[in-house]
Amino acid sequence: MSNKKKSSRKRARRMRGREKRALLVMGLIVGSVGITLTVRGNALNQQIQQNSLKESALEQQLEDETKRTEEIQELEQYMQSDEYIEKIAREKLGLLKENEILFREQ
Repeated sequence: MSNKKKSSRKRARRMRGREKRALLVMGLIVGSVGITLTVRGNALNQQIQQNSLKESALEQQLEDETKRTEEIQELEQYMQSDEYIEKIAREKLGLLKENEILFREQ
């Protein structure tokens, strides 16, 4: 019986050793997964920040282009007005209204 007790104790020790190794391996796996997730999470956060900066820059560019489009449309309307046509006729072509006299410096 004493041999049986000794062999059962040895088996119990072996089992404890195996359990410890199994826990150690599982701990290493969990730790490596945790480290991997942390590193990937940091990389994703950096990507999010870069994308936010790009988005802000693109929104500003869109706003600038919208203003520019409005200015071009206003200029187009002005260029189709009688006021603009008269101004160009006076400046470029030297035309005058009836009863106007043109004075030029010499």
